Amino acid sequence: MTADERPTAEATSKTLQKPNRHWFIAILLAVHLLICVFVLANNARHPKTSDRLVSSDSVHYVDIARDFSSGDFSMAYVKERPHRQPLYPALLAVAMKIGDGNRFLLGMVNVLIDSASILLIYVFILRLFAKPLAASVVALGLAANPFLDREVTARLLTEPLHLFLTICAIMAFLQYIRIRGRKWLFACAGLAGLDYLTRPNGLFMAASAIGTLGLSDFLSYFTKGRAPRLPLRHWFLKTAGDYAGATAVFLAVCLPSWVPRLIYFGSPFHHGYLENYMWVDVYREGHVGESYASFTWRDYFAHHHLHHVISRIIHGLRNVYFRIPIMMERVPILFLLSIGGVFVAFRQASAEYRFLCLFLFLQLLPLVWTNLSNPTARVPYGSTLPFELFLAALFLAWLSANSRVRGWFENRFGGAPEIVPKPGKTGI
Repeated sequence: MTADERPTAEATSKTLQKPNRHWFIAILLAVHLLICVFVLANNARHPKTSDRLVSSDSVHYVDIARDFSSGDFSMAYVKERPHRQPLYPALLAVAMKIGDGNRFLLGMVNVLIDSASILLIYVFILRLFAKPLAASVVALGLAANPFLDREVTARLLTEPLHLFLTICAIMAFLQYIRIRGRKWLFACAGLAGLDYLTRPNGLFMAASAIGTLGLSDFLSYFTKGRAPRLPLRHWFLKTAGDYAGATAVFLAVCLPSWVPRLIYFGSPFHHGYLENYMWVDVYREGHVGESYASFTWRDYFAHHHLHHVISRIIHGLRNVYFRIPIMMERVPILFLLSIGGVFVAFRQASAEYRFLCLFLFLQLLPLVWTNLSNPTARVPYGSTLPFELFLAALFLAWLSANSRVRGWFENRFGGAPEIVPKPGKTGI
């Protein structure tokens, strides 16, 4: 939606304050929580599914959490598993301390984070669009997402925490572009840092977010036309100071991960064998389970040419942006709504949603490149889902404000979808 068509503060405040408008999210959260608790309790009770909760990658997080809960914060795990990050195990450690390792309580960490994500996306969509219908549909889409429901109740993995932090980071990202408030820039940097403490690809998210915000500031300054603006030198110094502060926030948040890596390996960015996936074509060559990478860019380009690079990129784009979301959602309604949101972002919406699409594209590029060598669907879809939610809401908000759509509902159902009146134009 354009700047003068955004929900006014008064309209948004009224929408958020009316209790009768929020019965749906209250029921949705209660039902979702009950279902997840029931499934998790069943999984924790049976030996086979209980063992699966802490199998494979999950056992790494449980081992680290056990160290934390016993008071060992030396981060010695970094020496053997430098690709693991400390934030998620720190949350598991709280549940481990309370329940003495009870697997049901460990799983409840994911359930609570997932429920918080559903509530937050509902509140954020209301804040952005003042459209209860859009907020309700998107919250329902997240609550019913088969991928997330499976990850929450069957495994102890970082996906729910990554989703929660990315939703918050996207909201800060959009708010900064809307009002240019320094606090939102710092919030986005801090949340990106927390996401990096959750999983290593959070580093790409941070670089993409801050870089995209910098581009938005640059374009905003030089496309103002005759509107009042600071002298170039003053603007540059102010902007540089803001981004230096945001970088400092990000660096400070990341210290718990970088300090032990600097001590043990001499590099804060050492993440073990993960780098292998950048330079091999087969999973078994990259997944060597070692503390050091075995391949570099020199190895890749010694045996590959331009057509290999192009083929690899096309393969990754097709899988990460299309095949994986459709496969993971099974009934890809949320994916299709987000495609509509991309269309609205570039045709009619205000600038922040176009920058959101750029943010999405940039932060997925490393996953596009490594999809050939690491074809897991879990990581790329977990990084796509938060953006799908906001883009789907954009499309639904545009749909509910479209006069043709309202006319269609009136003709067939005797009434239009509930919308919040706004001054000026009705389009988005």
